[in-house]
Parts: sequence; structure tokens; C-alpha cells
Amino acid sequence: MAQSPQQEKTQSEPIASADHAAPAAQATSPSISSSSLSAALSQLPQQYFKAIFKPSVAAYTQSKEQASWALVWIQLLAWAVLDAALGVLVNLISLPATGSSFSLFGFATSYGLVLVVPALFFLLMGMIYALAKLLGGQGSFLELCNASLSVQAPLGIGSKLLALIPVVGRILNSVLSLYGIVLQVIVIMAAQRLGKGRAIATLLIPLIAAGVLAALFFLLMKK
Repeated sequence: MAQSPQQEKTQSEPIASADHAAPAAQATSPSISSSSLSAALSQLPQQYFKAIFKPSVAAYTQSKEQASWALVWIQLLAWAVLDAALGVLVNLISLPATGSSFSLFGFATSYGLVLVVPALFFLLMGMIYALAKLLGGQGSFLELCNASLSVQAPLGIGSKLLALIPVVGRILNSVLSLYGIVLQVIVIMAAQRLGKGRAIATLLIPLIAAGVLAALFFLLMKK
């Protein structure tokens, strides 16, 4: 049965509207992603404050809603660059004691931190994640990295700032390191849905292994 020109026009309008709607949706999706990332970045100071001064499983669990690899890499690279800059200052202050203007050890603890910080972070997170899975962990690797950075990034920068303080800075750094271990246990409990005992075991084994490797590395660098 033949259709009138008016009917053909009416039926073709929804198709044309759908064709125009699809590119429009595709065009707006990057801006939504960008705005979400900007919002997540703007909330980082508040998130760091809660992670350090008001730690809880609930607080670390909430952060996974905004987790993304873009956010992880931005935090990690910012931490690495700031750590490297502060490492240069620390080495300059301790230069008279070492009596050496350059060494491989000095480079690894200053400029080299731009590479060392991300490498050690992912090495530690990889070991924790593997052990967590063996012990029944249910979270993703992204959730673990994102929640861990909310603790490790501010504490890492704080550790370097304390290192600028002679004598007292080392004592405070030891206290800060112990506090960081406690916070990381809570992070694992939140990100991997593990009990306290399993979370402690998941963290201590990689820490001991990483400590031995770091000690061997620094001994080799000083030779």
C-alpha cells in the first residue's frame, strides 16, 4: 500500500533523530569523563586529610567510587616529582656529612625517585594484591592502588619534609612509618574485604621482602 509523502517524512524523522543523537552522545562522553576526573582531583586534599587523620574501613571504601587509572597515575607522578625535589634538598643538606658531590646512591634518592617511587609502589602493590587473593581478597588491583595512594602519597611527602629536620626528623620518620603500616592494614581491609589478621599478614610479608631488597640495593649503591 502506497504511503503519502507526509507519512514517509513522519516515519523518517525518528531515524534521523537517532542518527543525530548517537554522535552527540559520543561527543559528550569525553567531557563527562574529564569533569569526573577534575572533581576527583579537587577532592584529593579532603580525601588525604580523612585518610590520615580519620582512618576507617568506611572512609577507604568510599574512595573506590572515584577510582580510575588516570587518577592513580596523576597522584603517583605528582608524588614522585615532589619526592625527587625534596630528595635533592635532603641530599644537599647532608652533603657535608657524606663528603661526596655525586653518587649513584645520591641519584637514586633524589632525581631517580621519579622512577623509583612508581616502580616500588607497583612492586609492593603487586605483592600485596597477589597475597590478598591467596587469602580470599575480593577487591580489584585498581581499588587497592587508589586507596593505598590516599595514605602513601601524603605520608611519603611528609617523610621527606621530616628528613629536612636534623636528628629529630629521623625519630619522627620512624613514628610516621609505623603509623603508615597501621593505615595500610586498614586500606587492605577496605580494598580487599579482608579481616584484620589476614590484612596484617598480607602486608607484613611484602614489607619484609621489600625491606631486604631495599637494604641490598642501597648497600650496592654505596659501594
